[in-house]
Amino acid sequence: MPDTGLMPVAARTAPVAAGEVVVIGLGYVGLPIALEAAAAGFSVTGFDLDPTVARAAEAAGHGRGGSGRLTATADPRSLPRAETWLICVPTPLDATGRPDLSLVAAALATCRANLAPGALVCLVSTCQPGATNGMCRRALEDDGLLVGRDVFLAVSPERENPGGPTPGPRHTPRLLGAPDPVSMARARAFWERITDCVVPVATPEIAECAKLLENTYRLVNIALIDELHRGFAALGVPTRAVVEAAATKPFGFAPFWPGTGAGGHCIPVDPAFLQMELARVGAPSAMLASATEANRARPARILAAVEHGLGGSLAGRRVLVLGVTYKPEVPDLRGAAPVALLRALTARSAEALWHDPVLGETPPALSHLHRVTDLAAAAPDAVILGTPHRAYGQVPITALAPLVFDPFGLLPPDPSGRVRAV
Repeated sequence: MPDTGLMPVAARTAPVAAGEVVVIGLGYVGLPIALEAAAAGFSVTGFDLDPTVARAAEAAGHGRGGSGRLTATADPRSLPRAETWLICVPTPLDATGRPDLSLVAAALATCRANLAPGALVCLVSTCQPGATNGMCRRALEDDGLLVGRDVFLAVSPERENPGGPTPGPRHTPRLLGAPDPVSMARARAFWERITDCVVPVATPEIAECAKLLENTYRLVNIALIDELHRGFAALGVPTRAVVEAAATKPFGFAPFWPGTGAGGHCIPVDPAFLQMELARVGAPSAMLASATEANRARPARILAAVEHGLGGSLAGRRVLVLGVTYKPEVPDLRGAAPVALLRALTARSAEALWHDPVLGETPPALSHLHRVTDLAAAAPDAVILGTPHRAYGQVPITALAPLVFDPFGLLPPDPSGRVRAV
C-alpha cells in the first residue's frame, strides 16, 4: 500500500472533548466554527479585539439552535479557563511581503494565560510549515509545560470559502495534524463533534503544507488563465467557452476563470508562506515566483489596455470601475485587484469612479474617490468590469460608455469593438 502520509483510521476510542471552548478571532473563519461548536453542545466564548465584531458574533449565536451557547467578548480578562482553544486570527503579509504572525503570537499568549489543565490548543490560522511544532510549541512550553502531557497541540487549517457554495465547517473535510498521539486523540474528540469528516495526517507539517498547496495551486492556475485570456481574445476565441469545453473532461482538469487577478486574504497571501520556507531550505519555486508576479501585475496589464484604448493617455479621462470587492457578493476589499486599478488610475491623472452594490457605507480606502450611485448619469469615457456581482446581470453594461473592458470574458463580443477582452 503506498504511503500517502495519512494516518490509519482507527476505532474512535479518543476521549470525549471537554465542553468549554474559546475561539480567538471571530472573522470569516472563527465565527462559523464558533457557531457550529455551540450548535454541537459546547459552551463557546468568542474573543475578538474589535468590540463591534464580538457583539455581532454574540447576536449571531442567539439566532442558532443547539444545546450549547455562544458568548463573545473583546476583553481577554473575561475569558474562561477553557479546555479547548482555537486560534482563528488573520495572518496577512507585512509591508515587505513577508508573513506577519504577530496576531498568532498574541493569541498564543492569550491562551497561555488562561489554559485549563490538560487543555488543547489548535491552530486554525494559515501559517508556514513548522509553525505548529515551532512557534506554537515554544509558546506553550515556555512556562515549563510539556506538549503531549500537560497541554495538547494540533493544527487544522481553515478551509472557508466566503460567499461561495461551501456549506460551512460541518460539511467541509478538516485536515488534522498533531505532534503526538495523545494530542491527536484530544483534537479528534473535538473536531469529530462539529464536522462530518476529519482527515488525520501523520504530522503537523503535512497539514500546514497541504493548506498552502491548495491556494498555491489556485494562484498558479488563475495566473495561467488570466494570461491565456489575452491570447484567446487575440485569436478571436471566447475564453469562457474554451474553459467550459475543457471542463467536460471527467479527469485531469479543473476549471479556472479569467478576471482582474486573485485577491482576498488567502490566494495572494498563502503562497508567500510556502515560498518563504522553500527559500529558507534553498529550494524556492521559480514557477510560484512567476505566478505571484503575474498576479500582482494583472491590474497593470488591464490598465495598459485601457490607456491604449483611450488614445495613449488617461489624464482627465473618466474611467468607471464596476465592482471593487475581491470576489462577487463578498463585501471585502482585502487584496482586491479593482482597488489597485483605482489607485493606478488616480496615479495616471484619470478621474477614477467606482460603483459597487454589495458595499454599504463607503470604505475609508475609497473615500477620496467618487462613488457612482446612478449608473445612467455617470457618463464615463470607459468602463472596467472589476467584480462581476450578480446585480450587474441586470445592467446594460455595454451602453454605459464608448469602451467597456472585460477581464472576465463575460460580456458578449461586440463587432463594433466597444467591448474589449483584456
